[in-house]
Amino acid sequence: MKNFLLFALVFFGVCIAHSQIINDNKFTFSYIQLPLTKIDPQHSLFEVLVVHEYNQANQDSIAIFNARKESAMQRFLFQMDIYYAQKDSIDRMYYTQLSSWEKKVNAGIKNADGTALPKPAAPKYPTQPIYPQLQEPQLHSSFSEDQATERITLSGFEQGSGEVQIIVKIQPIQNIRIVTKKYGSGSSTRYKYTAKYQMPVGIVVASPTEGILMETTMFTEEKSYKMANQKSQYDHELYMMDHKDDLFLKLESTARTEVLSDLNNAINSQFGYVMKSRKAEIYSVKKFKSYDYTDVTNAYSIATSALSKVSQDRDRSGAMDKLEEAINAVKLILEESNPNDKKTRINPKVTAMLHCNLAELLIWQGEFDRADASVNLAINSGEGKAKRHCKGELLFYKDQRNRWNVHF
Repeated sequence: MKNFLLFALVFFGVCIAHSQIINDNKFTFSYIQLPLTKIDPQHSLFEVLVVHEYNQANQDSIAIFNARKESAMQRFLFQMDIYYAQKDSIDRMYYTQLSSWEKKVNAGIKNADGTALPKPAAPKYPTQPIYPQLQEPQLHSSFSEDQATERITLSGFEQGSGEVQIIVKIQPIQNIRIVTKKYGSGSSTRYKYTAKYQMPVGIVVASPTEGILMETTMFTEEKSYKMANQKSQYDHELYMMDHKDDLFLKLESTARTEVLSDLNNAINSQFGYVMKSRKAEIYSVKKFKSYDYTDVTNAYSIATSALSKVSQDRDRSGAMDKLEEAINAVKLILEESNPNDKKTRINPKVTAMLHCNLAELLIWQGEFDRADASVNLAINSGEGKAKRHCKGELLFYKDQRNRWNVHF
């Protein structure tokens, strides 16, 4: 057994010594993310307008509260009428008893044993109605329009009126509920409280020449807000007695801030020209005694130089020549590829790595079909690293294709 393990270790070492080692180079560069919807190029200005839809919810709450007050008052007055009618009837009966008693006392009538006649006991009245304590409605706080104009921008456009309009409809926070989760045991028991809520927002994007480009309600899904943990459920009740109104306002403020950030991202993904950062993996081969990989290293240097230029233009025209140079450098090396021989210089591992690099370069040229071909070759190469790399990039490449096809 020991001899077998020794042989296996020696064999593995020999394989490593005669196998090319791939450099995983993380290269970060900037690029302009093209929008999924192209706004008429003659427009360069945008403005943000706010519609306070939560005001209608406040008006509805006040109207319902006033209706409840009126209904409660009517019931209270009706019950008071009944109460006073019953009280009057009881008083009448009691006064009648007192009248009979007083007349007998004045006439000198006494009990058979000579004691004075007892005065009739005071009557018992029904419980007097109490006007119910109605809880005032929790109204939504006023929203400052500056919050929207400061947090929502449209990348690639400048603020100004008369062209692209972004209409933000601030809706009321909805369906608030508190979820309790118990954890720990004994004296370490704690209660975790989370407020669940919905904070939808309406959005309309329009231009003078194209009309409405988008009109929808976004972010209708349920979200969470972390509340204070408690050692006892009754501590939570005490907390809510003292802080219920403050909690609502903090929750509402946080929800609005978060939804504006999400909205800004969504609008820019759809309509903006956003400068983004990408960390791509561009492969090379470590120095290897059996073969010279200077050409691979040079191709890597040309590739990173080309990728550094893609942020200069929306159509990447400033990078196209350098991208083409990098692509040709990789293709020239691939002419030597021998995917059936692991001992050759451009063996299956190096070939798959070069196809990963080639796919990355091709997508920035807008050559997505050619990039797909390289991706498929890398995935089907049998090389695990290349397969995982390309599968991990599929969604990004697909998104880039969709955006590019809108514009070019």
